Amino acid sequence: MTQWNDSSRPRPPENPRRVIGGFKFRRKQGTAQLPWTTAPFFAAIAAATDPDTLIEGGSYAVSGQTVSFPCTAGRVDASVQGRASRPYAVSMTFVQWTPEEWDRVVQALAAEAVFSARFLVGEMPPTVESVIAALTLKEKIVPCRPGIKASSDPVLKCSCGLAQPCKHVAAVSHLFAERLEAEPLLLFLIRGMGVERLLERIQELRTLATRGENHAHPLPSAATDHSLEAPLESLLGEFWRPGQRLHLLESRPMQAHAPHAILRRLGASPLGGRFPLVGLLATIYDTMRIRGIALRDRERTAITGDSAEK
Repeated sequence: MTQWNDSSRPRPPENPRRVIGGFKFRRKQGTAQLPWTTAPFFAAIAAATDPDTLIEGGSYAVSGQTVSFPCTAGRVDASVQGRASRPYAVSMTFVQWTPEEWDRVVQALAAEAVFSARFLVGEMPPTVESVIAALTLKEKIVPCRPGIKASSDPVLKCSCGLAQPCKHVAAVSHLFAERLEAEPLLLFLIRGMGVERLLERIQELRTLATRGENHAHPLPSAATDHSLEAPLESLLGEFWRPGQRLHLLESRPMQAHAPHAILRRLGASPLGGRFPLVGLLATIYDTMRIRGIALRDRERTAITGDSAEK
């Protein structure tokens, strides 16, 4: 007997149209020993699928019958080639967390710096599941209620017209389970937010918590003050002021410094968001200036120290 007698390992399909370069299920263990990020999802799919249909769908996955397989916010769409002349359109639509639920998730994840560090390298710590479960959201982080009703998670659809879950959905489910194992942070995307945006929000919240909102993203103090501004045309004659001799440059009085002059001239940004863009840019400029001065001073100290030793 061959390895296909293992119930966790799909067997070759029967007579579908061949696909070149399709997405293939390559997991050596089959569907056994899946991690926590995908095991509940696939177990729910398997429980809802007729056993023979699940086996045939697994065979489609192994043979690469899936032509396309994009994952976007809240959705997985795919094209699966069967025996018909054209591929079938398969979709899995997941329940997305509401903005209020995401606020609670971000706040919980921002409480521990280890989460951001692990997310940055593509890892999903197992403790994330318990942290999010404690929030008692409407849906868990791992979807496990597949069906055809609008309240299902995910909602399963296929253009083949067969009862769901069909073998085409089963094939995509195999691929998605394998992909969740390799890219566990996709769990955040199917709940409505990519990991890049999630990390930004966590960093914003941690900055506010440690430095305060006014210090983290203040609007420039003169953003609406036009008293210091003058038409550019009237300043052209003062653009270059070299003096009569170059050595006189250092003796010329410094002009009054207007912080964030460009930002003040541009005014408020029309873009919306939780934090004003002008304030965010002002914070970046101030941080760069402070770090630049510190770097300069360290270099000067190093040079002076080397000269003194010599």
